[in-house]
Amino acid sequence: MRAPLSNPIRSLSGRLALAVASAVAIALLLLTGLSTWREVERYAAAKRDLLRMTAQILAASAAQATAQGDEAAAQSTLRAIAHGEALVYASVERADGDILAEQGIGLRLSNDIDLDQGAVSPLDLMTTRTLRVSVPILENARPIGRVVLVSDNRDLAERVAEVGLTAGFAGLLALALGLAVSMGLQRSVTRPLAALARTMDGVRLGHDYSRRAEAGSGEVGALAESFNDLLRAVNERDRAIARYNAGLEEEIRLRTHDLIEAKQSADEANAAKSVFLATMSHEIRTPMNGMLVMAELLASADLPPRQQRYAKVIARSGQSLLAIINDILDFAKVEAGRLEVERIPLSPRDVADTVVTLFAERARSAGLDLAAQIDGDVPRSLLGDPVRLGQVLGNFVSNALKFTATGHVLVRMEMEHESSGRVLRIAVSDTGIGIPQDRLSGIFTAFTQADQSIARRFGGTGLGLSIAERLIAAMGGRVGVESRLGEGSTFWARIPVAGAEGAEPVLRRAPALPAAVRLGALGGATRAALTADLQAAGFHSVESGEGHWIVEAAELLASRRRPEGGGRVIALVPIGDTSGPELLRAGLADAVLRRPLAQAEWRPLLAALAEGTALAVEAPAAEESAAAALPSFAGARVLLADDSAVNREVAAEALGRFGVHDVVCVEDGAAAVEAAAAHRFDLVLMDGSMPVLDGFSAAIAIRAREARDGAIRVPIVALTAHVVGDGAESWQAAGMDGMLAKPFTLAQLGGLLAQHLRAAPLRDPADIVTSEAPRISDDVLLDEPTIANLEELGDRDFLARILRLYIAQAPQALLELETALARGDAPAVSRAAHGLKSMSANIGAAQVKDHAGTIERTARDGDLTRLAEAASGLDGLLTRTVSALHLRLDVPTGSAEGEQSEMAHAIGGQREAG
Repeated sequence: MRAPLSNPIRSLSGRLALAVASAVAIALLLLTGLSTWREVERYAAAKRDLLRMTAQILAASAAQATAQGDEAAAQSTLRAIAHGEALVYASVERADGDILAEQGIGLRLSNDIDLDQGAVSPLDLMTTRTLRVSVPILENARPIGRVVLVSDNRDLAERVAEVGLTAGFAGLLALALGLAVSMGLQRSVTRPLAALARTMDGVRLGHDYSRRAEAGSGEVGALAESFNDLLRAVNERDRAIARYNAGLEEEIRLRTHDLIEAKQSADEANAAKSVFLATMSHEIRTPMNGMLVMAELLASADLPPRQQRYAKVIARSGQSLLAIINDILDFAKVEAGRLEVERIPLSPRDVADTVVTLFAERARSAGLDLAAQIDGDVPRSLLGDPVRLGQVLGNFVSNALKFTATGHVLVRMEMEHESSGRVLRIAVSDTGIGIPQDRLSGIFTAFTQADQSIARRFGGTGLGLSIAERLIAAMGGRVGVESRLGEGSTFWARIPVAGAEGAEPVLRRAPALPAAVRLGALGGATRAALTADLQAAGFHSVESGEGHWIVEAAELLASRRRPEGGGRVIALVPIGDTSGPELLRAGLADAVLRRPLAQAEWRPLLAALAEGTALAVEAPAAEESAAAALPSFAGARVLLADDSAVNREVAAEALGRFGVHDVVCVEDGAAAVEAAAAHRFDLVLMDGSMPVLDGFSAAIAIRAREARDGAIRVPIVALTAHVVGDGAESWQAAGMDGMLAKPFTLAQLGGLLAQHLRAAPLRDPADIVTSEAPRISDDVLLDEPTIANLEELGDRDFLARILRLYIAQAPQALLELETALARGDAPAVSRAAHGLKSMSANIGAAQVKDHAGTIERTARDGDLTRLAEAASGLDGLLTRTVSALHLRLDVPTGSAEGEQSEMAHAIGGQREAG
């Protein structure tokens, strides 16, 4: 910001006076110089004329003396005429240049200005002291000599001084006139301008826009009026702003009120949407529960083939409908920000094996080849959410199978390096219909498919890929797709790797062993996965000659002879195919490998090929029927509370398939509370929404009675169709032990029973309704499907190693848990309980897993007072579980009992050592 003028009048008038004085001075100097120059020129001309006239007079007077050579007469002439004060020298010279007579200084000056030479420079005239002229002496028009006169120019200075004095006087007069004019200008121009400047500075510094400049005449007056107009415009703007500000607060208040109302409306709409979604989910799941469970029971019943096929179609259709509902609910959770991902250790290979195994039957029925290829640098373990990662990979595989008519679907996992670090890339490639390029950008948008006809041709909601994209984003990664129409697609996801353990050891073929492997007529995905692993191990595929064989079981069965080549033969057997044992017995194969490839089975076979050791020759067991695979919980007593007669019949029938026939059914929560108080039950299955008293309130009442009477805590499980909204979490607040969502499958119900049905204490005879006495069975302690899955993943030796490893490590985990309990360290108790729960879940120790899970939840809640109660009986339960595992390992009964006693002593010894 510029500083204001200290005195605008003095500054402006001073500059004006200085301008006038400077102009007058410059004009005076120029005029004086020009006048002096002209005066010197006039002086030179007058001096020349005077000296010539004098010289001519002398020449005429001295003509006779010069002709006669009379020196005295010539001298006399000079003295008579050359007496002027200005003449300093005069001479009469003969024609030959000799001086006849002279008068004056008698010395010729070498720098005399010769006026006879023509124009003389005024500057030269002012810098010399003498002037000279010469005229000829004539006799009868004939020159006989000449007269020379020299004069000084002393009078020149006087004349120049007169000119300067005159010019100075004129200059002073002009200056006076100029100052007078400037004073007049100050009155008419300068002072109004200075006043305008002061007004402007006052407005600028004081922001006082009410001031006005003095109006004048002429241009200055017009300028002042323009400035005043500007001030008036500013005043009008300020008044408008003031009026706007006066109403702005009220407008803000009104708009804020509108915004609050809009937000409340949006919240109410969102809440209504959530309630609607929860209600619709409940209403849809409730009838589906009866349909799906009954369809599953019907399909597993002894029916004619056609009717059984109809029942299976009903069951599969119901499962497809349930998958669509689950997609919509998952999307709703994502939209509400309630979908969380865990960060626990997971095995990428296990995730891939689980997914390809899950979709094996679907791929087989569609005639597609499905396989997973895992690069050697993929870590054994990393931190992530195995369930959500499996869901993403499952969505990709399901999508690929849906849109692929022929060919294969290949799952690949590999490591990549980005600027942010190492990432795990999972990709699912197919040979399906492909996606048009203009549709790729929106393929991950919710409810979007590549073509509107897709939903009609292939079904689906268009939510799977959107959910996958959001799940990967929650893991810190990103997804993408590459596709060419008619040639297939590749859906990929890149996930940052954290907490990675080292990769699996690289398998290398021993140099002395055969390197050639011949692959039969395999599908594209299986061939790619096998080829990659074989090449990494040092093998190479050949079309003919000697070497190992990897061939489809169907090829061996069709030819009924062993392939030639002298190498080992591995037969690929689809899951569920019973031809494996026949191939081994007939000697057509040295080992069988299920398809889709499972890394847990394939890598041991690859290691055996590379090291030259024996192959695992046991074939995967044929799949048993659903009825034969169901565990039995005979003798257990269950209270079932549900207001729907259909649901009660469905649940009772399903429980009967597990040997649970002692089922007491009630229709509302109040009746459930009364029944739980009157009788002892091993398990309570409680519907959430019931008349009189809902299931959650009933559970709270049962827990309150147990606490009041000191009764044994009965497991209560919410059997509800509420999977979204507040009802989805209400079971935890009600003190229930778990939740089974409707509709459920027999496998899900079996897992629930295995978790919560424990060995019941002896009942009061009045409580015993059935004549069959309760008994403790291995099925109560162990989850048969989990153990069967372990055996299916490897072989019997693999299962034995896993079980023995659990038997060795479980006591140490129990000791860590009890040590943390003794310290009262709730976080350490939670971690130790989680570790025991995890290892127990992996090997199917259902009751230990459930008990440890209860301890973990209690520790996480920070309820130290309930920890001791929650942990009671865990050591005995673990001892009985280990005993049951010994029986699984075919240890003799006496030996098992001895080992059970040894384990009890070992636990006690570890406690004492701790």
